[in-house]
Amino acid sequence: MRDINGRNISNIYDYIVIGSGSAGSVIAARLSEDQGRSVLMLEAGPSDKSIFIQMPAALGFPLMNDKFNWYIHSEPEKELDGRTIYEARGRVLGGSSSINGMNWVRGNPWDYDNWGAMGLKGWSYDECLPYFRKAETFDQGGNDYRGDSGPMHIQTCEANNPLYKAFIEAGVQAGYPYMQDHNAYRQEGVHITQRNVHKGIRWSTSQAYIHPNKHRENLHVCDKAQVTRIEFVGKRAVAVSFLRDGKSEVITVNKEVILCAGAIHSPHLLMLSGIGNADHLAEFGIKCIADLPGVGEGMKDHIAAPVQYRATQNVSIAKQLTPIGKFKLGAMWTLFKKGLGATNFFEVGAFIRTNDEVKVPNVQFEFIPMLGEFQHGSVKLENGFQYFFSLMRPTSTGRVWLGSADPLAAPKFNFNFLSTQEDRDDAVAAVKAIRHVVSQAAWDPYRGEEVTPGPSVQTDEEILKALRGLAGTNYHPSCTCRMGTDNMSVVDARARVHGIENLRVVDASIMPEIVSGNLNAPVIMMAEKIADDIRGVAPLTKAKAKYYSPA
Repeated sequence: MRDINGRNISNIYDYIVIGSGSAGSVIAARLSEDQGRSVLMLEAGPSDKSIFIQMPAALGFPLMNDKFNWYIHSEPEKELDGRTIYEARGRVLGGSSSINGMNWVRGNPWDYDNWGAMGLKGWSYDECLPYFRKAETFDQGGNDYRGDSGPMHIQTCEANNPLYKAFIEAGVQAGYPYMQDHNAYRQEGVHITQRNVHKGIRWSTSQAYIHPNKHRENLHVCDKAQVTRIEFVGKRAVAVSFLRDGKSEVITVNKEVILCAGAIHSPHLLMLSGIGNADHLAEFGIKCIADLPGVGEGMKDHIAAPVQYRATQNVSIAKQLTPIGKFKLGAMWTLFKKGLGATNFFEVGAFIRTNDEVKVPNVQFEFIPMLGEFQHGSVKLENGFQYFFSLMRPTSTGRVWLGSADPLAAPKFNFNFLSTQEDRDDAVAAVKAIRHVVSQAAWDPYRGEEVTPGPSVQTDEEILKALRGLAGTNYHPSCTCRMGTDNMSVVDARARVHGIENLRVVDASIMPEIVSGNLNAPVIMMAEKIADDIRGVAPLTKAKAKYYSPA
């Protein structure tokens, strides 16, 4: 058996990293910086060397099938008219960082101080900020908030289309301040988006951390290797079993297994391996290694829904995406890595508070200057524009559970979206806030008919009814193996699984509470931080950067 460089895979490693996504690639690269330690990273999916992965504008294509993604669906959602919700999860080198929307958002600084207030030592904003800085090279240069020498290249979008400009101007007219950098002192307001794109290429964690280092003798990366079980002797993780090329393989680990399979697949693999609710495991004849009832519980995601408009002028970028336009786009990107192929389309955005009772933005706006369907696994383009809102701190919680003891069977999961009155109220308020912004003068030259929810949908009850048919995931599942000390937590503040030796979980599943924004950057930060802990390196010096809080 050979790795992606054709080198022989050993039968024993110091560290085995399961999953190559936003956390796994970071962990594997950082651990392999120590030449005396051997690292194996296992990825279930194929190589990321595909135009549909590397071209930013092709972001919709990996969502349409299971070539690069697990392509899984929730169980029927009670509050969403019984619909099943499609969830894209990366199954490719780079994981979900190879198929996401590339929006570089750290979350609100308050999120991390809140983690610290929950009793999680080491996770305050002052302690997390140095690792955000370590991870990135920001195109506007380094400062107290931003990094200038990290592996992740972060680019400020150009936002030249007239619809992008109308978004910013209308937001200011509606009373939201313009933020030069929403990843620094103040998140709240409208902003030009930042994205992990470099020289026209999607800058995933595999691109940033693995490809430059994959020739290290002590780092082996094995693709198309689906892990089926973590093996234990007593309470100690000792090996990892996986399937590759139809064959079952077992690799022994000397020091630690680091599980980085994501907020749906990490709890699934823990349960298959005997870690979870003992009663649930017994239903499937799985021997319980550790009775941890919190495994798979408490899932949170940013529920999202579109508010769409037709445009009265033909300025939408949809006009550039005709068959001929796509050919030109592809040629320009292939030859020069420039043009529309180098954009992720989400070039402006906002974080707002829908009421004065909350002190941290509770709604995010993402925006694309065309009518496009990305949310439900298909891509359809028309002239127009659309806002996507997401609820930043939802109170509805879902879960992940076993449907079978077969490791190749998909996990069962349910988001339980809109199951609380608070979330229902916030979702209705978000639609109203978008309509208020679109009513501003900056939109007068372009504003056509509202497509969804539609002009006939006006009362709170009508809006909520429409949202039950429109809303879905923003692809941000988290909190299913959360950090903590109570009996429903799964890992401690160092990401070590309670009661188990030599096993950590590092991905969005360990977030004790979902953060205010896209999850890619926060997970990279968490992986950078925990990698230092695994290596025995002293934590980076605390930052002393203030952040905005309304009076």
